[in-house]
Amino acid sequence: MPARTAKQQGELAEVAFIYRASALGFVVSKPFGDSAPFDVVVGSGPRLFRVQVKSAAGSRNGVYEINAGRGRFVKSAYTANEIDILAAWLVPEDVWYLIPVAAFTPRKTIRLGNGAGRRYARFREDWGWLL
Repeated sequence: MPARTAKQQGELAEVAFIYRASALGFVVSKPFGDSAPFDVVVGSGPRLFRVQVKSAAGSRNGVYEINAGRGRFVKSAYTANEIDILAAWLVPEDVWYLIPVAAFTPRKTIRLGNGAGRRYARFREDWGWLL
């Protein structure tokens, strides 16, 4: 299978997120176009959450780096004015981290997985952040 471009990997991550969230009973909407700072909107009862979806297909010693910033060449950290949740998919492990923006901002890169510390461990597969 040919290697994926970054754009293709991002599209795959969005589809995987939509599938998982929908399977868990959440209502998921995709904004028209790609100029919003978030990829999907997740509805849970009366609340709506702006979710930015990221993924990592490879690790270094079990540590995955996730780009937690926006911008193609010069990265800026996401803010609470732009997104509510960062959904990070560790592709080889098929594991999701649902991280509220306040838990990682102003960082532009976060490290997840084995050996990456415990800072984000509580967000692993914690879909309750979308309730």
